[in-house]
Amino acid sequence: MAMEHERLRELLGKYFEGLTSEDEELLLKELLNTGSLPDAVKDEYGYLAFTAAKIPEPSAGFESRLEEVTHLTADITPQNKGKRWLTISGTVAAVAAAIWIISAILQKKEGRDTYSDPLMAMAEVRTVLLNVSDKMNAGTAQLQMVGNFADRPDELRGLATINELVGKNLSRLRYLGELAPPDNDTETD
Repeated sequence: MAMEHERLRELLGKYFEGLTSEDEELLLKELLNTGSLPDAVKDEYGYLAFTAAKIPEPSAGFESRLEEVTHLTADITPQNKGKRWLTISGTVAAVAAAIWIISAILQKKEGRDTYSDPLMAMAEVRTVLLNVSDKMNAGTAQLQMVGNFADRPDELRGLATINELVGKNLSRLRYLGELAPPDNDTETD
């Protein structure tokens, strides 16, 4: 029994490496068809015992019939020649258009001024810089207010005390709300 299991493991290893002979494959099928195998082994490798039979050889004349179907000769008539020239000229036109588009994209473009008057350009630059400066000053003013609180820890402790007292009083009010839930009946005047 153990000898069969050991032989089965050996044959399975060789089978999956592609090293078995036909006789070894027949022996493998016989070992997999025995009733003494555990169900786990049958579930995992049982399909190997039921592999398909040999594929039959093609019938006489198969290759000549296949040759007739696959190797058709092209009939080049004047009508087909016109289609060929249209295809070639269209391909050439498409390649030429692609080359022109790519060269236009890759071509270095020289920068040009957006303002013809240098005084006008300088005025626009000043306007932009003043706007940026105003925005920065507004942002730093807000940060300075936060810094003032950090410089006065006594005021921060006072705010913490007030926050704690308000929190305690609100928790008492919440407790009262749980004892007597509010009536949803409202009076109409």
